[in-house]
Amino acid sequence: MSTNITSRGFLDAGSLGRLPTKEGATINFGGIKREPVLGDSGVLGYSESFDSAPSIKVTIAHVNTTDETAIKNFTGENLTFNTNNGKSYTLMNAWVGDPLELNIKDGQLEVMFYGTELTPQ
Repeated sequence: MSTNITSRGFLDAGSLGRLPTKEGATINFGGIKREPVLGDSGVLGYSESFDSAPSIKVTIAHVNTTDETAIKNFTGENLTFNTNNGKSYTLMNAWVGDPLELNIKDGQLEVMFYGTELTPQ
C-alpha cells in the first residue's frame, strides 16, 4: 500500500473562482498557544492565549486576466483548498489580509487569506 503525501493543492475562492496557484501554499490552522506556568516546585500547568487566526497563503500566477482589484477587495466569503491526497480545508468568512504585491520578475502575487475558522472536510 502506498501513501500519497500532500504535495499539491487547488484553491477555490468563492466569487474569484479557482485561482491559478503556484506550488508551495501554506495552511495555518490558527488557534491557541499553550505556555508552561512555572512555580517554586516546578511546572504547575499551562496558560492559554489565542496566537493566530487561521489562514491560507498562496502564490498566484499573474496573467493578463488577473483581477487584482477583485482579489484585494475579497472579503466575507469561504475558500476551499483541495489537496492532491484527497483532504480539503474550508476557510470560513475569509478576507485578504495584506496589501497585494506583484513580483514582476516571477510573474506572481503573494496573497494571504485570513478567516474566522478553518475546517477540514
